[in-house]
Amino acid sequence: MSDQDRRARLIRALEYRQIFDDRLDRIERQVPFDSVHDVDTSESVELWELPQGDQLQVGRDARYSPTPVRTVRHVLGQCDVKHEDMTFVDVGCGKGRVLLQATEFPFRRIVGVEASETLCDIARANVEKASATLEGCDRIDVVHADATRFDVPDDAGLFYFYEPFSTEVSSAVLERIEDSVRRHPRPIVLCFTGRGQPDGQAGEHDTPPVAAAAAEIRPRWKRIGTVSSPDAAFYDSLLYAYEDHGSSEAQAVPDS
Repeated sequence: MSDQDRRARLIRALEYRQIFDDRLDRIERQVPFDSVHDVDTSESVELWELPQGDQLQVGRDARYSPTPVRTVRHVLGQCDVKHEDMTFVDVGCGKGRVLLQATEFPFRRIVGVEASETLCDIARANVEKASATLEGCDRIDVVHADATRFDVPDDAGLFYFYEPFSTEVSSAVLERIEDSVRRHPRPIVLCFTGRGQPDGQAGEHDTPPVAAAAAEIRPRWKRIGTVSSPDAAFYDSLLYAYEDHGSSEAQAVPDS
């Protein structure tokens, strides 16, 4: 790639980032969350702003950015799982917004996995503050861990990913989940929310979630549906089920 091509690509990326941030700001104003629950989940954080951020094994130029409230509520409601029979896991939970919203569903437990100790501290503080306005916060556990080394709970059944990793890192996480299912057979559903940044050759709607690429190339996972976001095409979700166990229980979700 020539220097001119690199500069053009960087300019496209910066332009897209600005468009993305402006749209997210508009979405956040439409459905307030932080002010309602006295928490800090809306403000994005660049990876380089975090202490030891250069040591986080995310595998790409990542940052914390919140999933819109309506998107989370919609996709968790569309996942055809028995919430009361399983633990929900947010892989790369950041400041914990999705964990807080998961309290609206009767999961046994709600677990967030986050490699940044700084973000873990913010997430835990948010859980404590939100407990004044949200029931079920006592079911939340924020774990400071590298997701590729995280001990998957024996009853974990729904895993949420919001564009957290490269394909290589995501594949390592899925291997951990597969090992857990082999030890403790059960239905498993993966939810990948958020499409990757367009590369200039395809539009946002046509760009697949980066993290979901790992499920596409691993033979045990079958795509069971696409859930359209009520906020923007970027926040669409792809759902996958583990083929060997629970295929009759994890029903296909019609594209919506």
